Amino acid sequence: MIVVKGYGQMCNNWLQYAHAYVWGLENGVKTVSMRFSYKYRYFNVSCLPRHNFLTYLFLKSLIKAHIIKCLWLQEPYMVTAEVLDALRRSPLIAIDGWNFRHPELMRKYRDELLLLFGFRKKAIAGKARWLAGLPKPDVRLGLHIRRGDYAQWCGGAYFFADSVYAMAVKQFCAMYPGQKVQVLVATNDPKTDFERLRSESGIDSIMPIGGNPGEDLYVLSECDFIIGVQSTFSLVAAFYHDVPIYWIRSKDDTLSADKFKKFDDLLMTV
Repeated sequence: MIVVKGYGQMCNNWLQYAHAYVWGLENGVKTVSMRFSYKYRYFNVSCLPRHNFLTYLFLKSLIKAHIIKCLWLQEPYMVTAEVLDALRRSPLIAIDGWNFRHPELMRKYRDELLLLFGFRKKAIAGKARWLAGLPKPDVRLGLHIRRGDYAQWCGGAYFFADSVYAMAVKQFCAMYPGQKVQVLVATNDPKTDFERLRSESGIDSIMPIGGNPGEDLYVLSECDFIIGVQSTFSLVAAFYHDVPIYWIRSKDDTLSADKFKKFDDLLMTV
């Protein structure tokens, strides 16, 4: 059995475990996620056998005591034939890091991943009711405003002001003249200026999702399109219904229909 340690925040963990899970399916090896055993309990995976807090504590103690070997797989070159053989043969082994990647298997086992990471009904029931109660638009856009830790990540290259997001929304709406566009915003910045977003984009129907990470992810996944910056959060949201996604790369970007991509197009860029 492969024990997958947590790496980064929720959707980093989602992708990290997804790659390990599909590799395990392909090779007949069971897997368990430490992070989804106790922390991000919004998904079906958290209800599976072995995915509970006691299992997490037990496995953590074994790894810390070096009773279980933990392989650090941060770079592609670290995933050698010897490593793969050890993962197939070891009764119990752990992996950590970001580069145990198997995109071809994620495509093969897409239906299994949709079941594994399906949203638990109780976890998203409130936002499902909220979403159903909103006026029905012609086009629903999910906007992911990521700030917080992005002030430092990549030297702040993707830390954009509200005006940049407003311009992206304005350009998006110009692609759908005469249609009612509704914009639902997931953000980790409580200081996001929604009045500025509305005034500068020219769209009144812009509202915060205002949920926890699982609820925000669920609502984004239910939108027709997603706009945001490069982030595993918006990427994972796009996975569920293969929603077209546009990542703002620069404050001077100009949006056009051909710049929207799909999950498979962007998977190996993060």
